Amino acid sequence: MIGNEQMDLDKDILFKGNKVYSPETCVFVPHTINTLLLNCKRKRGKYPVGVSFDKGKYRAALNVDGKTVKLGVYNTPKEAFMEYKKHKEALIIVVADRYKGKIPDSVYKVMINWKIEIDD
Repeated sequence: MIGNEQMDLDKDILFKGNKVYSPETCVFVPHTINTLLLNCKRKRGKYPVGVSFDKGKYRAALNVDGKTVKLGVYNTPKEAFMEYKKHKEALIIVVADRYKGKIPDSVYKVMINWKIEIDD
């Protein structure tokens, strides 16, 4: 436990896309980290992660500490995604640094190198 934060058993932080729970692939991480790295593919619909369509434009938004941060309005889903990607990857590094020394080194290293892909 880190402070009083809930810990989650995660199967795909160390090995992105992993579907198998095993001692080699799983790690306990704070709930904050586990939810930060979710892609919510099933809930988001046909647009890339971080992108929604409204009034003929594509909007990029990011969830930070439970609040939606609007990143801008774009002409294409790819433009909106690229803005989301930039901010999300920076946020992951900030959170990794906040937990450095409290989480396993392997998790920290994965987080600072995490890449958000358009088809995640």
